[in-house]
Amino acid sequence: MRAVYEDSSHIKSILIALARLVDEASIKFGKEGIELVAMDRAHISLIKLKIPKEGFKEYEIEEEINFGFNTQFLMKVISSARRNETIEFSAEDPSIVFIRIVGSIMKEFKINNIDISQPDIPELNLQFDVNALVNSSAFKKAVDQISSVSDEIDFSADENGIKLSTKSETNVEVELTKDMGAVSELELTKPTSSTYSSEYLSDILVLTNLSGNTRLFFGEQKPLQLQFDMENGGNVVYLLAPQMG
Repeated sequence: MRAVYEDSSHIKSILIALARLVDEASIKFGKEGIELVAMDRAHISLIKLKIPKEGFKEYEIEEEINFGFNTQFLMKVISSARRNETIEFSAEDPSIVFIRIVGSIMKEFKINNIDISQPDIPELNLQFDVNALVNSSAFKKAVDQISSVSDEIDFSADENGIKLSTKSETNVEVELTKDMGAVSELELTKPTSSTYSSEYLSDILVLTNLSGNTRLFFGEQKPLQLQFDMENGGNVVYLLAPQMG
């Protein structure tokens, strides 16, 4: 098995988000690309990663390998990676995976492949009230502003755009609209609102580094789904359960 990814900063951002949610995870290196599914410790959020083999600079997989790892440890291994460096995963023996970060110098790490049981996650068929494409930078700033003063963020949408606001005594509202350039697409079946944990959203905002735009889905008392589509055809999907009551 050998897979070379050209922009190691993508892998770094994904691992930072993953390490904030779970202690252990497993990447499946399959014939058509890599996949990862992980559920957070409290079972209220879910992260899914897919990168097709075409998204790699080189991709050679003879037999499917599941690479299980401690997220904190692997994040430390890759913490020194820079945007202009490539990252290579390779294995001759499935029990050991080598990671090489190649730039002006080459750093090599030998990682034990640990057995991780895959989460049993039923297939979700969610019908959302809102489907919007928002500027990733504007979305990140909005969540940062509100999470600094509130444990919850209220998402609401109408034909004018999307509004993020506090659920605390400190009143903060941030509007994302087409007129402001923060929303490029907006489809909704009805005006709606729902509330989510600001802490969980803050934990994964590093994923906005993957794409200039974030696809956002939500509905009344339905999960929030964020989708980050990378230029190479890969994507990360994050699902967060609503705050009830």
